[in-house]
Amino acid sequence: MNKRSIKLDWKGYFEYTESNVQKYAPTGAGVYKIGIKQQNGKLAVRYIGQANDLDRRLKEHLDFENEKNECLVERLRKYHAEFSFTEVSTQSDRNGAEKALYDFYEPTCNDSDAIPSGPDIEINPR
Repeated sequence: MNKRSIKLDWKGYFEYTESNVQKYAPTGAGVYKIGIKQQNGKLAVRYIGQANDLDRRLKEHLDFENEKNECLVERLRKYHAEFSFTEVSTQSDRNGAEKALYDFYEPTCNDSDAIPSGPDIEINPR
C-alpha cells in the first residue's frame, strides 16, 4: 500500500523569541519544530509538536515558569534556539505529520508516548 504524501510549506527557521513568534507565527493550526544551533552551525531539532494555534503554543513553550517539559526549558535557557512551522489544517494530517517528523528527527525533548498514532504519511521534513 502506498503512503499518502503531503507537501509541507515550511516557514523559518527564525530565532526563537516571543517577538519573532508574534511576528511570524500564524494563529492557524499546524506543526512546528524547535531546534538548537550546534557549534558546527547546523541545527539539531530537539522538539516537534502540533497546535490548533501555532502563535499561542509557541509562546507557551517560552513561558519557562509554566512549561512542563524540563528538557525543552533547559535547552531554551542554555542554547540559541530557532523555530520553524507549517500550517496543516486537518487534525488527521497534523497527527500524521507530527509522527513522521518524530520518526525522522528523533527529537530528544519529546516523550515518545505522547506522539500521536496518526496516519502513515510521507512528508518533506525540511
